[in-house]
This record gives sequence, structure tokens and C-alpha cells, in this order.
Amino acid sequence: MIQVLIADDHNVFVEGIASLISGADEIEVVERCYTAQSVREKLALNPADVVLLDISFPRVEDGLDLCEQIHQQHPATKIIALTMHDDASLVKRMVKKGASGYLLKNTTKVELLQAIRTVHHGKQYFNDTILQLLLTESPRSRKTQQGMGAKPTLTPRETEVLGLIAQGLTTQQMATQLFVSSKAVEFHRSSLLMKFGVPNTALLIKTAMELQCIN
Repeated sequence: MIQVLIADDHNVFVEGIASLISGADEIEVVERCYTAQSVREKLALNPADVVLLDISFPRVEDGLDLCEQIHQQHPATKIIALTMHDDASLVKRMVKKGASGYLLKNTTKVELLQAIRTVHHGKQYFNDTILQLLLTESPRSRKTQQGMGAKPTLTPRETEVLGLIAQGLTTQQMATQLFVSSKAVEFHRSSLLMKFGVPNTALLIKTAMELQCIN
């Protein structure tokens, strides 16, 4: 029996995934965790075979760090990122941190079970959507952005968040204005830092102004 731990800070989503897995042959959900600390504690007592891990837990960097900790402390436990973020750079970062698979939260039951079985047998799992995302990312474009100071390609939402950051709004103020969760704002902030290649908000604003991404 493949033992699965679900790690996500949204109770309803966790229960939904548990319900999808319920009744599957040779797969069972043994733990439901809503905090990173709970994940660490549960795995210390009973290392699961597969962890379904939300990247934003509650922030992107937290999810990446937790993935790395699980991989280092429980190398036999396989990790599948289960997230709403279809970002090629995040896929690569999760794999570097030890993830064996990457799925979007709109995945089907058949695909989810296939992914669990695949990584449990020591292989990686990426569906067609993720593979296409990785294939279409241009290495030349990345090199140009990082090495020559060209403007990074931003999504409409990232552009909005960047503008609000420049205005000095807090995460909660941005979330309220954009009608999204604070967690979503933090994801876009992390994505912006990564795309501009800077470690903090001050340098983000400075670099964005130099590249004329904001006025």
C-alpha cells in the first residue's frame, strides 16, 4: 500500500484530494497536514511514501524549503508538487529541491493516481502541460534577461503587483485592491524577485525603475 501525506493549508482542498484518492487500489491517505511543522512532525513519526505538497505553504519560499527538508531528511519519501502555479522556473526549482513530480491543482483523478504510482516507483512525473511549459521556455531569453539587463516578461497580474509594490502598499492592501488572497500576492512578489534576479523589494523597485518597468 502506497502511503500518502497531503500538505496544504486549505482544508477544503486537502479533503477534496483525499476524497479523490479514497478507494484507489494500493493507495491510501495516511496524514493530512495544514502547516509545515505538522508535516515535519508526522514524517518523523511515520515517513510516508509520497507527499503531495503545495508550493505556497504558506509562501513559495516556505514550500521550497520544506521540499528540500523532506528530501534531505526522508530521502525515500517521494514529493509531488501540487499547485496552481504554472511557472517553468518554479518547476525547475522544485525539482532541484528534491521533488519527483509537478501537478497543477486542476489535475484529474486518473492523472493524480498515475503520478503517485509513477514517483513511488522511482520515476519522475510531469504531465503534458508542464512538459510543454518547460519546452517553450527560451534559454536564450533567460540568458538575455539575466546577463544583459533586458526587461523580464511579466504577466498582467505581476505588472499590477509590481506597480502596487512601488506605491508602498502592504501585502494585505494589495490583496484587498486586487480581490485576491494574501497568499497569491506573496506568490507574485516571489515571482517578481526571481524574474528580476534581486533578493529584496527595495532592489526590485530600483531595478524595475532602471528597466523602465515602472515610472
